[in-house]
Amino acid sequence: MTSVERDALVDLINNPPRGSKLAAARDFGIDLSLFVSSLELTPTERARRLSAAASFFDSVRVIVRKSR
Repeated sequence: MTSVERDALVDLINNPPRGSKLAAARDFGIDLSLFVSSLELTPTERARRLSAAASFFDSVRVIVRKSR
């Protein structure tokens, strides 16, 4: 993502069009800035983070099952 594209995205997130799904998400309390940080990562970096999160939740699931 170029700096111009990033600036345009940040502006859109900070000032979503009235009635848009972005505005509804913001009003609902969703942190739209997470989209920017995610899009700044390469697809490989995003996949690695997703894999790490999946591994973490698998570990938590095992611990919860053992505690029952």
